[in-house]
Amino acid sequence: MRLDNLINQARFAVSALLVLLFFHPVLFSDNTFFFRDIHRWFYPAKHFLAQFLQNGFIPYWCPNYFCGAPFLGDLQSGVFYPPCLIFALLPFPWSFNLYVCLHFFLGFLFFYGFLKSIGLSSRTALFIPVSFCYGSFVIASVNTLNNLSAAIWLPAALWAFHEARMKKKRSAHGWTVLSLTLCLLAGEPQLFLLTVALLALFAFFLPRHEQRLDLSFGIRSLGMIVLFVLAALLVAAAQLGPAFADYTLSIRTEGFTFEEAARFSLRPSMLKHLLLPLVFPPHFETDPSFFTRFFPNSSGTPWLLTLYPGTIIVPLAALSLLSRFRKRVLLWLLVFIVSTALALGENAPLFRIFYNVFPAFRFPEKFIFPAAFSLLLMAAHGFEDLLSRIEKRERSANLLFLGLFVFLVLDLFWAHRNLNPARESAFYQAYDPRLQTILNDPSHFRVYVDPDGITPGSVNATILEHHRQWQMLLMPNLGILHHLHHVDGVTGLELRYQYLITQMLDRPWSQRIRFLKLANVKYIISHENLEEHKDLVDELERISPLVLKVKKPLPRAWVVGQVLPMKRGSVEELLEPSFDPSFQVIAGGSIPNLSQADFFKEVDSLRYEKDGRIRIRVTSDRPSVLVLSESSYPGWRVFVNGQERACLWLNLLFQGVELPSGQSEIVFQFRPERFSAFVFVSLASLCIVWIVFFASLFFRKKIRH
Repeated sequence: MRLDNLINQARFAVSALLVLLFFHPVLFSDNTFFFRDIHRWFYPAKHFLAQFLQNGFIPYWCPNYFCGAPFLGDLQSGVFYPPCLIFALLPFPWSFNLYVCLHFFLGFLFFYGFLKSIGLSSRTALFIPVSFCYGSFVIASVNTLNNLSAAIWLPAALWAFHEARMKKKRSAHGWTVLSLTLCLLAGEPQLFLLTVALLALFAFFLPRHEQRLDLSFGIRSLGMIVLFVLAALLVAAAQLGPAFADYTLSIRTEGFTFEEAARFSLRPSMLKHLLLPLVFPPHFETDPSFFTRFFPNSSGTPWLLTLYPGTIIVPLAALSLLSRFRKRVLLWLLVFIVSTALALGENAPLFRIFYNVFPAFRFPEKFIFPAAFSLLLMAAHGFEDLLSRIEKRERSANLLFLGLFVFLVLDLFWAHRNLNPARESAFYQAYDPRLQTILNDPSHFRVYVDPDGITPGSVNATILEHHRQWQMLLMPNLGILHHLHHVDGVTGLELRYQYLITQMLDRPWSQRIRFLKLANVKYIISHENLEEHKDLVDELERISPLVLKVKKPLPRAWVVGQVLPMKRGSVEELLEPSFDPSFQVIAGGSIPNLSQADFFKEVDSLRYEKDGRIRIRVTSDRPSVLVLSESSYPGWRVFVNGQERACLWLNLLFQGVELPSGQSEIVFQFRPERFSAFVFVSLASLCIVWIVFFASLFFRKKIRH
């Protein structure tokens, strides 16, 4: 009992020490994470978010990729995810490293609290969270950061719900809602759905009495889950509203083919690593043969690099089936079997059946999340039974616990200490010196990195060599770190206009160059001799072995006098030889009534302000149309000399506004549609949750004092 009390008091220290053990390379040095999706998406995105938060603004729009793109509406951006406040308080990239480590610290404590809540001992509650955080799914999700952020809220939600349902704690109802809300805001909707599914199963089969299942009690518990999920959706409305609007304008609405959905199916040979360690060697990212050795017969890098929960976990889970807890763990055994079968994807028939019902779910390896979680719950009951068998010999039980605890920590540290490689933070500031001309140019322009003009890596190229090449060429979205704007990009959700841009960039050079000039692309990064291409004669100028300069690109914003009606709404209209975008513009919707004279003028000034607005000044001697090559998207508003005007849809992808003659100051401002209403719903719902579940607790404490 004395050890249990000590554990309960030391759980925060143990969690912190484990974080220090596994992540000391990024906590006590200038290193930071770079592997896989972190490099080109999560690190630049969090850096962009940090800049806005430190200036006291919300980033609604990012101009650095895809000719500008909605940022807040991308769930993976995590704009309203509370842990992201760390970016406003601490310098980057240290805040980025702490952001990652914070989730391991919290995940350990949440799992500890959940196991204690369901009646397991402090020793079990301290032992099993080690595997949850540093084995299998969670430790492997660092390089897909939104999955890590969402995964830790499952034990928090289960803990809160158990306290609410079994111990009748009013505040625990509120914590259940908030845990689900944070899981949503973390930015991985598929893991949120899996969390809700596990919570619903737990609620329905939660026995009111230890001896039997109470069906009516389970149905009422399911009703509570429905209400909690609805409440979480309402509290998260400020993020979910714009995200859903973006989803309806994305190519995701068309669904996935089975081949797309089944991508990253778990290979059956990986299942042996539920028991056998998969030890990642130091600096594996510099080993050209690493993946062929570790993942033979694999067509690419697995989505989940490890399943290994620790050697002792599967035996403990098996022991639970022979223990006094065997009835309690049967549910989790079923979840483990079904989830593992689904994770096999195209390698087993069950996922095809699942796909026919839920065609929007992709990456079957994500089902390892519920499989690993259910395995740990089985192991927790097996470990509890093992300790109970020798509880009369307290010293032996304590020695067994301490021995297995140290063994599990060292086992997982040995296997996974190198799983998430790090580099010096200066890595993100590196670039090829031949790009210096681009970085020295103070004007507004975009850059295009020609994928066909990048020197392909050798067959034996290492992981680090691929990442270094991306960095040296400042591939999208790495331009964010250097204030570069790319014509294309990498996003969590591909919108239809972004897909259209991607398609345009796959066209022959004779058509591609017309679009690049229209999109304000001034520089092309390529090793190819594009200046000698038959379709690019007199279009490009070689200024370094790596950089070509586009001759006569259109500016970021300009004024024209001739407006043509949009006919087919296709890119073919932009590519017709008769269309000259330097003095003509194709408009959709209402057509301004102008003199239709051939007229072109650059704007006097253009500035992207810290709050995200675009401020333009222009002087024109006649009524005209301002064309801004910033992506047209629902939510843009434009003000001319302080008066709001209609925002025009121009040249299929861009926007503008009708201008009077004389001097004009134009301000473009982006806010997601109905954003104020979504914010109101979030704040009102949060207030209701506070009043219903937390206010009485606060006032009781106040009265007591």
